[in-house]
Parts: sequence; C-alpha cells; structure tokens
Amino acid sequence: MFNSINKDDISLSIRNGLYMPFMYKGRQIVVHNASWSFREKIWIDDELVVNRIGLSMASTHVVDVDGDAVEVTFGSRNGMKEIFLEVRVDGQLVHEVRHQAVKDIKLSTMVISLIAFGIAGAGLGYLVGYLVGTLFGGA
Repeated sequence: MFNSINKDDISLSIRNGLYMPFMYKGRQIVVHNASWSFREKIWIDDELVVNRIGLSMASTHVVDVDGDAVEVTFGSRNGMKEIFLEVRVDGQLVHEVRHQAVKDIKLSTMVISLIAFGIAGAGLGYLVGYLVGTLFGGA
C-alpha cells in the first residue's frame, strides 16, 4: 500500500501524495490524500472504506471501526503550510497529527520547480498561440 513512512508516521511527496497511518483499537487505519487526482482514501486493515474525490482544503469522513463511528478529518491549514489529521470518537479527540510541510521543501527545489513550470508554461502558451494563429487566420 505505501513504502516509506518517516519518523512522524507521515509520508509526503508530490508524486505519491500524503499518507498518514495510525492505530485505533488495534486496527491500522491509513489516510491517503492523492496529489494529482484529488482522491481521498481511507483503509482499515488494508480494506478500502473511503474512495472519494475531494477538492477542499480539509475533509471529514466517518468510518465504522469495531462499532465506533470514527470521524477522520484531514487536510492542510495555514496556507498549506501545515498538514493535519484529527480523529474523534463521540466528539473526543483520540488521535492528532500536525506536521509542518514547509520544512520538508528546500528553497532550491522550489526555485528550480518555479523556473521549470514557468518555461513549460511559456512553451505551451507559444504553441497554443501558434496553432490558433495558423488555424484561424495565420499569415
């Protein structure tokens, strides 16, 4: 299901998205938020129980774990600088994760990514302009 989990039990990458596993009543629950497809998935002991598309900054899902209605809320806060997971049963917080995502991103990586996306965007804009000009009134 997932390969690497860091010391905070969180695996975060642009390619694979966000994985946050935790234990409740001896059952492993894994929350996954995909980077590219906006898919939100929750597994309980390797059984997929939630598989939805979510476009909000935070989502809440209620899953049944051994007869308990477990409310799982996860997403990002503070301008996407903090990743969080809150698990509540009967309104009581039973598990919480807060992770500062900004510290995982190096400045050099961000600058290189911005330059690459800028060049790719300019190239795509030029190509679209050229094709539109050629098709609809080119000289």
